[in-house]
Parts: sequence; structure tokens; C-alpha cells
Amino acid sequence: MEVNSSIPVLTPNNWNMWKRDMQVTLMHYGCWQFIIKTEPADPDVGSTYKEKYDFQLKKDRTFTLIYTNISPELKSLISDTTDGVVAWKILKDHFEPMTRAWVIQLLDEFFWHKVSTRKGCWHLPMSGKDSGI
Repeated sequence: MEVNSSIPVLTPNNWNMWKRDMQVTLMHYGCWQFIIKTEPADPDVGSTYKEKYDFQLKKDRTFTLIYTNISPELKSLISDTTDGVVAWKILKDHFEPMTRAWVIQLLDEFFWHKVSTRKGCWHLPMSGKDSGI
């Protein structure tokens, strides 16, 4: 199975689409385990040379796939690393900052949910006026 390697280059405006496309590409090459940390950071001590080589190849491929699919102006963000996991975290922190304002916005959206007493289901009111508040 050949993966479609023509995913769009990451730009300041397409993070969500790029993130999903890159996740699928990394999964195809067996590299996604590094990002979600289900793959150990280093191979086992008793690993054979081939196992260590394959492990390092997958780690290198993780970074290579990320680096070659971002725009030149964003490459400076990850130029200080060759680790795919670190590069992914840097990009994620850049495009999905965990700021106090963002957390407050999420909490605000969460607390707008209410249980409908008639139907017993969750719904998101369109505004305070629509919710009967």
C-alpha cells in the first residue's frame, strides 16, 4: 500500500488539516507510536543490530516526514531538534497554545451546556437568550 505523500505543506493557516494528514502519514510508516509515546524512547538492551537499526530508522523518519512537510517560514521553529516527538510538540504548542484565555473559553463553552428537563439530553444553547436564562 502506497501512502499519498502529497499532503499540503504546513502553513500558519492549515494546522488542523495538516495535523490530521500528518497523523495518517506517520501511522502509515509506523511512526505515530513515537508521537503518542506508546513506543519506548530507546530500543531494549537485548535488541539485535537490525532491531536497533529499524528503530532508529523509524525515529529518523518521524522527524523527516514532519520537517519536509512544513513551510520554510515554520522550519525555524523546529530547527534546534532532530527528534520527531519534540518537533511535533513544538508545532502543537505553537498552533494550539494552552493559554489561560483559551482554558477560560473552553470552560465557558462547557458550562453553557445544560440538561434539557423535557428530553433528558445535552444541548448547546446558541446564546444566553435562547437558553432561557
